[in-house]
Amino acid sequence: MNRKTGLKTPINELSFYYNKLANEITTDIFDNLKDGIKWDQTQYEWSYDLLIDKEDELSYLNFTYSVERIPKKDFIKNDIVGSSGLDECCMPHIKIRMLMQEGKWIKNHDYVYAQVLGVIAHELHHLAQDFDLVDYKMPDSIVDYFLNPIEVEAFHIGFRAESHQNLEPIESCIKRYLDNFLNASAINQEEYKKILVNWLKPEIKLLKGVNNES
Repeated sequence: MNRKTGLKTPINELSFYYNKLANEITTDIFDNLKDGIKWDQTQYEWSYDLLIDKEDELSYLNFTYSVERIPKKDFIKNDIVGSSGLDECCMPHIKIRMLMQEGKWIKNHDYVYAQVLGVIAHELHHLAQDFDLVDYKMPDSIVDYFLNPIEVEAFHIGFRAESHQNLEPIESCIKRYLDNFLNASAINQEEYKKILVNWLKPEIKLLKGVNNES
């Protein structure tokens, strides 16, 4: 399937991050955390005119939430790991793993809504992307990962969400995130600036079934 870019979805507007769906999923995650739920699976409606499957115009996606415990000796801080793609039933599927210290109550978490919202928006965008349009492979370094065109788009969408939720410039959100890698010496100043420039204003075009050529 191949379509021109006459999309109703305002994919290149800074205010767009799959707003309604991203917030619905994020709210459900925080409800699960509040209730001490360790695992949940839900199906959500995909209401955008963007394909999440190249063969069928699917209008639903599967979502799995889980809490994974980290031994106290290995624990640094609560974290969240997301992944997306087709599952064993060939359905678009997002999986979110909430990494927490073993022995701690789930209810006593310190997750921030805006940051979780950003992760969800990031993974939702991956479902709409066509990975075949780029040479996507396992990166040799964190910098290669951050600068892969597929990830550039997804990180940008995620920071749109965080920016919107926090009512702060998207650049501030990106810098706060990259500061962690700079302070840990995982990236240097030159790499920091290059990633920042790429993430700030990319054109969103690596989409399933969309012809971006004029």
